[in-house]
Formats: sequence, C-alpha cells, structure tokens
Amino acid sequence: MERSSIRSGGIGVAISKTEMEPSDLTVQDAVYGTFHLPSYVRAVVASEEFTRLKHLKQLGVSNVVFETALHTRYDHSLGACYLAGSLLKEVNKTLDKPITEDERKCVMLAAVLHDLGHGPFSHLWEKFVEAYGAHWRHERSSVELARNLLDRMEVVSEKQINLICALIRGDASELLDADRQFMTQIVSSDVDVDRCDYLQRDAHSVPGIIKPSRPFRRMFDRVRVVTVQGKGQLAYHWEDYPLVYEMACARQMFHCRCYQDPKVLGAELMMLDVMHEAEQAGFRFLRNGHSEQLSKIHGKPDLFKYLDDNIIGELASSNLPQLQRARGIINRLQNKDLYEEIVRFSIDMTKEIKEYNCQQREPIVVQAVRYIKSAQQWFSSFNVTFYKPGTDGGIDIVSLEEARDLNQSVTCESVDEIEEYIMYCTSVDPEVQRRARHHFTHLLNGTTMGS
Repeated sequence: MERSSIRSGGIGVAISKTEMEPSDLTVQDAVYGTFHLPSYVRAVVASEEFTRLKHLKQLGVSNVVFETALHTRYDHSLGACYLAGSLLKEVNKTLDKPITEDERKCVMLAAVLHDLGHGPFSHLWEKFVEAYGAHWRHERSSVELARNLLDRMEVVSEKQINLICALIRGDASELLDADRQFMTQIVSSDVDVDRCDYLQRDAHSVPGIIKPSRPFRRMFDRVRVVTVQGKGQLAYHWEDYPLVYEMACARQMFHCRCYQDPKVLGAELMMLDVMHEAEQAGFRFLRNGHSEQLSKIHGKPDLFKYLDDNIIGELASSNLPQLQRARGIINRLQNKDLYEEIVRFSIDMTKEIKEYNCQQREPIVVQAVRYIKSAQQWFSSFNVTFYKPGTDGGIDIVSLEEARDLNQSVTCESVDEIEEYIMYCTSVDPEVQRRARHHFTHLLNGTTMGS
C-alpha cells in the first residue's frame, strides 16, 4: 500500500492508495487524534477549493493578539466532518430505519464543505463586503463553490448535491421525509458539529480562555432521534444538559475574551482599513487572466476560490503608489503596533467621529461595536430537545426547562450582556492620541470641547 502525507496546522492527512479501490482518508488531528474519513471526502480534500482553506485562519486576525490562534478552516472542516460521522454512528444504533450510505454521504460532505465560502480573515470579509452595499454571507459562497466542486465528482448525483447544499444553507427540511428531519440539525442548528468543533478547536489553540469540564463532543455519545410533532429530531440525554449549557457559556466567554477582545477588534479595524485602501486604490485580484475588485470578488466563484489570507502579502508587495498607507498599516499589524484604544461609549458615536475626523482632515478616530449576549440570553432561545429513559425500555422527551430543573446545580463561568462602542486612534503620535482621548472623554462626560 502506498501512502502520502499532507500536513496543515495541527492536522496531518495521509492518503492511502491501493490497486483495487479508493481508500479512506486518515487524519492525524491535534484535537481528536487519528481518525478516518470516507474516500469521497478524500476527493473533496484534494480539490483547489478545499485546499484554499489551509490558508484561511479560523480566527481571522486574532493571532495578532493571541499568537497561537493559527488553526485553519481546513482543520476545522475536517474536524466537523469527523464529528458528523461520529454522531451518525451513534444515532444509527437506535434507529428503526438505519441511515443509508447515501444519507451518510450527504451529511458528511455537507459537514466538510460547510465553510468552503469563507473569505480572508474569517467573518471580517463579510464586514468588508457589506461596507460596499452587498448583503453577502459566506454560506452563499460555500454553496456555490460546493456545487462547482461536487459537479465534478462522479460519486454524487444531482439529487444528492441539492441536499448537500441545502444542509449547508440550513434549509433542507423540504427535501427530507418527516422521520429524517433530524439530518437538518447535524451541520446547521443551535447544537451542531460546526459549533462543537470550533469551540473545542479554539480552546485547544488558544488555551486559558475556557476550561470545559468534559469535551463538548461527549454530548453526542448518547444522542437519540425522537419524534416531535411527527418529525424526527435529535435529542440529548438529560444528564448532558450541563454540558450543552456549558457550551453556550463557552461561546460567550470566547466572544468576551477572544473573538471580541478590544485589541482583536482594533486589529480587525486595521485590516478593514487595509482593504478599503486597496479598494480606493483600484487594486484588482488577478488569477488566470481574470481580475476583479476585492469588494465584488465573492460574485465570481472561479476567482474567489483562489482568494485567501495571502492577499495581505499581495497588497504589501503591490507597486500601486496609492497603497502606501495600506502598506504602513500592514507593517504595523506585523509588528503588533495596533490602533490605540482611547475611550468607550454606551451609544453609537459614528456622527461625532465623522465630525472630528473632518476637523482633523484625516481618519484619526475609528469605532468598533462590541456586542455580546449573556450566556442565558443566548441559551434561552436554543431549539434543543432532551430525553430521559422511560418505562419498558422507552424514552420520554424532556423540555429545555425540565432538563434544567432535573440538573439542580449547573454552574459555568459567564458574564452579563455587553454592548459598547470602542473608539481607537489610528495615529502613532502620542500627542494626537492624547488630543483625541481628551476630546472624546469630554464628550463622554457631557461637556463637549474642541481639541
């Protein structure tokens, strides 16, 4: 047997080849150890579209603040696929009508392809595109790129492709029979393999943010399918309620201490400024004789599939004279010389910032919005079902409230809702920073003064 290895971030991928049939994909993962994925996943992993994910960091520019945050969408996608397979295996133990290989294929491919359409620097790219009037989300490009990729594969039918894309979008209900509705919850729901993997993976790569009592994936060890209003739904053992709630707390804590850490938000503003400078300078992303503006490239899948975090290097090396400010910001990011936080408000100060910058004749002050729901706010809207063993070997459905009551003491670290507007000074000049802080501090105190 011939074996070749590929390694990216914390994941190694070994592809075995035999003369008789395609082999499974063996993955050495930093979070789950060694696991195996079906041969049709191997074909996806080898594609240009999927290989691109090796160059998309999961946490965008967070590594500027948290140096170990270098894991990628590639790592995460393989991890989510592994969890999907594990969940399906557990569910199949108790189903009267076992999951077919075709159904398993659709769920596994949806899991591995669900993040295919992310732009550079994670969710930051959605903010960038939105600034130019386009309401775009990465799921749209995930479906476009997945369809293009799957159309080239002989092992999936058009019907299966439609289901895979619907599972990625989260609107697959109409394509599934009532007893198969649980499949819609595996890749895209309040408790799904996507969220389970990224929280475990983020915790592994950025240690010290959360300390789970158990790996979140353990909630899948006792998952069952129950019938609710005539439809098959995933249900979790009532004793796993604390772990499900802990995952909600973990998500909130990561937003508080990492995803929306004030320094990370400042770094995101810097990267957005780089992209806006590139847009104003007329920079066009070029591949294979075709080019497009960065703000519009999501509309061209054949170009978008080449766009990744390495765009920062292309901008830094561009000879466009109008990119001088962008190159300066890139240099600051690389040296961790971030925008200086000057003050925080509880209200939006966009108008006041615009007026101040007009007075200064340059963008001295920029603003980030920091909004984080409390864990209880987020968890109260969860659409999740629990069960407990019933009489005669059956099971009884338990509501969210009942599961909470059955678990008398559920504790995990959490903070209250956070909503604030953080202002940063873009200048490295201490005097400019002082004047900006002085001006907005007086605004905060209700005594507006000029600088």
